Formats: sequence, C-alpha cells, structure tokens
Amino acid sequence: MYAKDGVRVNAIAPGGVRTSIEGAMKSALAIDRQGQLLRTVVPAPAQAEDIAAAIAFLASDEARNINGAVLTSDGGWSAL
Repeated sequence: MYAKDGVRVNAIAPGGVRTSIEGAMKSALAIDRQGQLLRTVVPAPAQAEDIAAAIAFLASDEARNINGAVLTSDGGWSAL
C-alpha cells in the first residue's frame, strides 16, 4: 500500500535479550524440566546491540530490496 511512496515494512522477531530485567525460575517443576536444557542446549541471550544491528540493517540502503519480511534474530532459539 505504501510501496509507491518508498516505504518498506519489515519486522524483527527477537528471542531472548539480555537486559537489566531479571526473571527468576523458582518453580521446582520448571527447574526439573527445563534447567538442564537451559544450561546445555539453549543459545545465550542476545545483547541489545545485536537486535539494534538487525534493525539498522533493515533500515539501511543495503536492505532496499527487502519488504514485508520478518527477520528472526534469536541466536537459534526458534530452531530448538
């Protein structure tokens, strides 16, 4: 609808991002079922700068041919 005006519409789908917000996994059931997985398989959370770099790329001229895309920037989380 806005392509004729040179507007591109894209989205970033981030996974876990390391922030100063802390979440505790206090449930014994959660620790039992997910603890080992979280320690061995799951990729580390991204830094905010990693997500910002993906946003900057989509906003740049290098991405001028990308429109209507959802860029997953999750370090492999969605592959699990």
